Amino acid sequence: MWILRTLTLAVVIMAASTGFAQDSDNLQYKLLATTRTGTMQKEINDTAAQGYRILVGSPTSGTEMALFLSKDGSVAAPYQYKLLATTRTGTMQKELNDLAAAGFRLIPSTMIAKKQMLGGVEIVMIMERLPKPTTNYEYKLLATNLTSTLQKEVTEAKAMGYVIVGMVSRDEHMVVMEREVALKR
Repeated sequence: MWILRTLTLAVVIMAASTGFAQDSDNLQYKLLATTRTGTMQKEINDTAAQGYRILVGSPTSGTEMALFLSKDGSVAAPYQYKLLATTRTGTMQKELNDLAAAGFRLIPSTMIAKKQMLGGVEIVMIMERLPKPTTNYEYKLLATNLTSTLQKEVTEAKAMGYVIVGMVSRDEHMVVMEREVALKR
């Protein structure tokens, strides 16, 4: 048993000294985590400039949010990102459409209800712009506490050409719907 432990320890030491650990510049996936949305926006931009693209986001067990990015992009033509964070649904609706008009598209897997340090829950969403966007989108954000109202509003928006792309809940249910619009040149 003593020989097995000694051999195991020797292998671990050799592995560490010969570089079995992955070089952080060559990671396929990068994890970003922070409590401040301003810090997250900066970290996203820095990481995207290295050729990474956002995969998914999630709140953590406190006021922190986390994102995983994958090295799928190009350093020469990186993806661009804008992080939206607000406690007001009307503000979120306006910001979604302002960015959509500039060629950004919502990444549904980044819709997060994040606790704030001083109480309340803020909604965070991240939008992405491809290096050469070919399509524009328009958004409709529906928010209510009543599921029957939400069903009616979703049905009406569907009749106008919108499709559901994501849902997040806090004190109310929020559904984001999207439709393709003509590309503005």
